[in-house]
Amino acid sequence: RGALLANELKNNAPKIAQWTHSALLANAGLMKLGYVTRHNTKDSQSHVILATQSYNPVDFAQQTSLNLTNAWGIIKMLVELFMEQPEGKYVMMKDPNKPVVRIYSVPLDTFEDENGGDDDDEDDEEDDDNLDDEDEIDE
Repeated sequence: RGALLANELKNNAPKIAQWTHSALLANAGLMKLGYVTRHNTKDSQSHVILATQSYNPVDFAQQTSLNLTNAWGIIKMLVELFMEQPEGKYVMMKDPNKPVVRIYSVPLDTFEDENGGDDDDEDDEEDDDNLDDEDEIDE
């Protein structure tokens, strides 16, 4: 299990850091990680639980070298960056191949349905033509 966790930490460090910070912010006493695999390699819907491990979020954060102060610093930097932008609607996206976060200015009616509410349907793809301005932040 230790080798599995080390491999997942290497491949999915941002996700595991997010879950750990969420557990710390929620003041959770226990964080449980589960290891799953596909029941059949060709069936993407059927999975089997291989094992679970429980961790204290504070201890897990120390073991994985996460720093809560650093997380608050990142949030503060992002808030300040968005406060400097003119009034509007923005999309923040992480480039999957580079350690860069991009911020795009989008029209105010983007992601809204005909009734004026937010559109929760993730199947609709927005055109990249709606992306106006771009700022880059190196991670």
